[in-house]
Amino acid sequence: MAVLKKELQDQIDELINLGNEIWENDKPSYFDHLLQAWDLYPIPKNNWNEAYSLAKELFDAYIIEEDYVNAQNWLNEMISHNNNLHLFDFDLEHNEAKYHFETGNYQTALDKWKYVVKNAGKRYFENEKPEYLEFYKNPEKYIK
Repeated sequence: MAVLKKELQDQIDELINLGNEIWENDKPSYFDHLLQAWDLYPIPKNNWNEAYSLAKELFDAYIIEEDYVNAQNWLNEMISHNNNLHLFDFDLEHNEAKYHFETGNYQTALDKWKYVVKNAGKRYFENEKPEYLEFYKNPEKYIK
């Protein structure tokens, strides 16, 4: 894994931090800042561990906004990074499960969360919507 030059990482971090400061009040500007940060990563972007984290932040933001088309795009970026770097298997599976849950593919979500819990425990449910863990514990409410 390559490491970005400090100056470039500082520019990226500044854009992300500015975006995060305005998240609540100005979603379009939030996304603009994070996409500008994304554009600063050298190509191929899937060589950069930090870019996975930014893709994940964008994925989560689009999930919150219920914009599942863009969420899928950023999930695909996360998959590309993981396929290249092989660092985030359980995190990726957890986020894929979130996407499938939010888009109504409950059986796929359950299968992915079972895999994550079997291999990594329930820690990925921490700091997440309570509905995810509730679903995992009681999937019969969703899957008939």
